[in-house]
Amino acid sequence: MHHSLLTRQVLPAILGYLGLIAATIICDFVLHKAGLGAIGLYLGPIGTGLIALSFVYSLRKRKLITFGQPKRLLELHESLTWVGSLFVLVHSGIHVNAWIPWLALAAMLIVVASGFTGQVLLRRANEAIKARRGRAAAGEDTTVLDAVTVDFMKRWRVVHMPLNAVFLVLLCAHVVGVLLLRHW
Repeated sequence: MHHSLLTRQVLPAILGYLGLIAATIICDFVLHKAGLGAIGLYLGPIGTGLIALSFVYSLRKRKLITFGQPKRLLELHESLTWVGSLFVLVHSGIHVNAWIPWLALAAMLIVVASGFTGQVLLRRANEAIKARRGRAAAGEDTTVLDAVTVDFMKRWRVVHMPLNAVFLVLLCAHVVGVLLLRHW
């Protein structure tokens, strides 16, 4: 892999993911040291709400809504899912004592990793498009490059979208379980 590609695209994605894990550990530690561990209970629904709000980008991308600039909504999607995932991770801490919450948490972490992968692929695709424009201006045929760029994103979506669906199903099962089994 080209060194520049690694430092500009792959390394930030890895650091973003590891930063999420580190921020979770730090936040959970600070809350427990301050005697505020119970706050984590409320962070789950808030984090889930932030993640749900981030899907405005998906609605815009699929032309189900018309407001907002796609680039800005993508940045908002990335930020909201990172913070939302942080809240959900702090919510779960090490206190998960049932299979469905653990599976939902694992699915969320996989979706987040997939999102970082998509971020790298999107940056690579954008660079390929810029290179294509330069080559097209020079009179070169860019059909192969166009096909490769589109193929990268299609393959990633084939993985990312089902992962989101698995996470959503497990999240719903967790919420239903909490509502039915919790002693109010």
